[in-house]
Amino acid sequence: MIQPAAEGQAIERIILVNLKEGVSEEQFNLVAQHGRELLGAIPGVELVSLGIALKVDASHRYYVRLRYHDLNALKAYETHSSHTTYGLQEWLPIITDEILNDYAMAY
Repeated sequence: MIQPAAEGQAIERIILVNLKEGVSEEQFNLVAQHGRELLGAIPGVELVSLGIALKVDASHRYYVRLRYHDLNALKAYETHSSHTTYGLQEWLPIITDEILNDYAMAY
């Protein structure tokens, strides 16, 4: 059962990904940095961060974390033109094996 988020409760999106064959670390870093700037400017987005797995054989090499002010901010983000354009034109063409989950923050 999906638990509804309380009004005003922060939401975090966690995304785990790998790079498609042939995508360089440099190319990924450019796309990720552009995403940080572009997505971080969307109203209600409080944080955009990226992590790299310490274990070389981790199932997913990259971790992306986005924090939204609340559920309404997440809903607005989902349809924002910066998000949809960036996702289709820059992000999805270079990643694979995506796992994405949204979480209502308890503390």
